[in-house]
Amino acid sequence: MEETAIHGEAVAGRAAKVRKTLKALSQNVNASTFDLAELLYEAQENNYPSDWGYKNLADYAAQELGLKARKAQYLARVVKVYRAVGLTRENVESIHISKLREIATLDPNGSWYDPEKKLNIPMADCILDLILEANNLTLEQIKKLVALHKGQVGPDRRIIRSYSTNESAWENVIKKAMELTRRKLGSAGRDDEGNAKEYHDGVIIEMWAAGVLADPHNKESEPLPEEQNAKKFVPLPEETI
Repeated sequence: MEETAIHGEAVAGRAAKVRKTLKALSQNVNASTFDLAELLYEAQENNYPSDWGYKNLADYAAQELGLKARKAQYLARVVKVYRAVGLTRENVESIHISKLREIATLDPNGSWYDPEKKLNIPMADCILDLILEANNLTLEQIKKLVALHKGQVGPDRRIIRSYSTNESAWENVIKKAMELTRRKLGSAGRDDEGNAKEYHDGVIIEMWAAGVLADPHNKESEPLPEEQNAKKFVPLPEETI
């Protein structure tokens, strides 16, 4: 019992130290990116935010540190991924965080089928190669290689489309419809903290579009007979006098 109590005190002490340091580092994120990332990862892995009264790391980072939830998540993810492939902070801190963020979207536990070698290659090996070559590659080159390893090539290549609307349409129609659709779809899996992930907007829009196309009421009606005849009529050229 005494050993357990001592261990508990040590964990609580470490958690308090991490929290205090995170608050200080969050005042100048750009000057301490990797310090921040390492501690966010530690907090996430040990579930410190829950002990501090927050739902998860993203919730804690947004409310106490003033960090965007996504930024806190990808910083912790970067550390998790480079550690998963056997690298340390010293191996990666010369690489721009934007490159590491892109590489860290790959799953170290997955695999990639190399069509040239006709082999399944562990994704951890692909990630390791990308990180070690990152300083010799541009961000755009890394994005293309990451897309290749995700199988997002050819017709599966990702494209970005944007649109704008007024606030009323967003709040009262689009946002509510998206929330309803997500509830019907359920979870899209789990994130690094074990929380349920939501489907991206692109998936929701694709579902809506598929529903419109599948609705028999939206099929183009057959042209009336007179319309068909009109389309077939080809006027003769005027006779030359």
